[in-house]
Amino acid sequence: MTRFAPVLLATLCVAVLFTGLDRVGWLDTREARDAQVAREMLRRREALTPIYGHAALFEKPVLAYAPEVVVRTLAGDSPQRSRQLRALFAVFLLLGIASIGARHFGLRAGWLAAVVLVTSVGLPLAARADGTQVLGTLLGWVGAAGLADVVFGRSAGRDARLIVTYGVLGITLATIGPLAALWPLGGLALYLGLTRSRGAWRRARPLAGLAIMAGLSLPWYGAMLERHGLPFLARLPFFPYAIEPAGAWYAGPVVATRALVEGCFPWIALLPAAMLHAGTWWRARRGPLAGAPAPSERPGSDPNAREQREEGMAHYLIACVFAALVPVAIFKSPPLTAALPALPAAALLCGRFLDHLFEQPARLARPLGGAVRMLALAGTVAALGLPLVTAAVRDARPGVRVLEALLLATSWAPFLAHWMGRTRLAASLIALPVALGAPVASLVVVPALEDTLSARRVAESLAEVAPERAPLLLVDPAPPTLRFYGSHNLVVADSLAPALPRLRAADGMTYLAFTPAREPGVARAAAAPLEILLRTPSLVLARVRAG
Repeated sequence: MTRFAPVLLATLCVAVLFTGLDRVGWLDTREARDAQVAREMLRRREALTPIYGHAALFEKPVLAYAPEVVVRTLAGDSPQRSRQLRALFAVFLLLGIASIGARHFGLRAGWLAAVVLVTSVGLPLAARADGTQVLGTLLGWVGAAGLADVVFGRSAGRDARLIVTYGVLGITLATIGPLAALWPLGGLALYLGLTRSRGAWRRARPLAGLAIMAGLSLPWYGAMLERHGLPFLARLPFFPYAIEPAGAWYAGPVVATRALVEGCFPWIALLPAAMLHAGTWWRARRGPLAGAPAPSERPGSDPNAREQREEGMAHYLIACVFAALVPVAIFKSPPLTAALPALPAAALLCGRFLDHLFEQPARLARPLGGAVRMLALAGTVAALGLPLVTAAVRDARPGVRVLEALLLATSWAPFLAHWMGRTRLAASLIALPVALGAPVASLVVVPALEDTLSARRVAESLAEVAPERAPLLLVDPAPPTLRFYGSHNLVVADSLAPALPRLRAADGMTYLAFTPAREPGVARAAAAPLEILLRTPSLVLARVRAG
């Protein structure tokens, strides 16, 4: 398998990460806001404070917008180029995870871990909607891999590796935020605390590492604190999701668990078995199935020492899963993509499990059977729930029906293969829901949902019918795409009735936009007939002759 693994991974990357990037414009799911921030910073020649809507935006560090600034400088307003760059970050993450797996579990396990990660829902979703988290996960796992080398790697060159490791984590702190930079240290502390390995913790030199991280990040944080004071400081702990609405503090563990389950689908069905398998000594204690050393074992090597290192690394990965989920529980209202840092650890655990399953399928057939049954059940529930999510969008129904049928078939395929006794095939088919579903979603479903996910048509319609300097009255904060695609002044009114006559345009009409649910209240406040110019699932554009 390892001979064809690069080709397989490249094919999956094209299908899952690079397909359909040009089918829709900017979407409101974070990418339009990042693009607008990059545009306003370039216009104002601002290099320190992120600017959005002509005001400072304390969402994440300014370096998090650097990729969008580069893309805008080189390629203009193209969403395709921005998405390609984010997908490229995802490819680098996949190659890094394959390298970590190959180093600690073997070459085949490394490739399998990369396949698991690229066919998990969280990675393609983040590559489309949350490039900051993809970049943060890439940098965070460079740091986690460096810390793992302290415990499981060679002692030669350890100091140099530690300097690089803490340097990368310092860049993560300056680019993404404190939680994204500290979870790798949290994972190491959790593992070493449970194993009581005090010597390894001293070898990691955490205090010196924190000093390096602070030295790289404090210049920007200090300058922002001096410029903006407490409003900036209050948002800092929640970077890169600091402007999300606050949720219930006690719901954090539930939100983190849900994000892991959804982001790791379909491999979440295999993850519990892979975690239990982390304590399995595979080759040194084969019992009745023992035979000649596995091909990956070098003559003269100590199998017990190798198994001990593999088991320790697997337990370290479990600690990383929990440590990476702690920020998700702390964030105010994190999106699904916030769980992305935990997915590489889950992928590496599943990759080790699959490596052993391909070697001796009979030994792991039973836990795999439980996993494929769980996947069939979860896939059925997800397929039946898809139409409910998009019920209000008629244009999306044909594509959703295709995705529903595909999800149902691919979720049951591993169960049927396992029932027929094809254990290796059953494990391989777990990748199908995302490998086939992601291209369908990108090519068919997302374009049909564009009016739900973007206000581009509203902005274009306003430009056609309204006078050049006409303000647009809003009941709620403007969607990022309305600000990005529009050229009119956007005014959010606290009270609608007095604002209507005050914001009349040159043609005597007041132009306003609101969500469909707000229409009855807007009609009452206008005290005059509303002329509906455009109605979309997310926003209604209207005008009224007020006063």
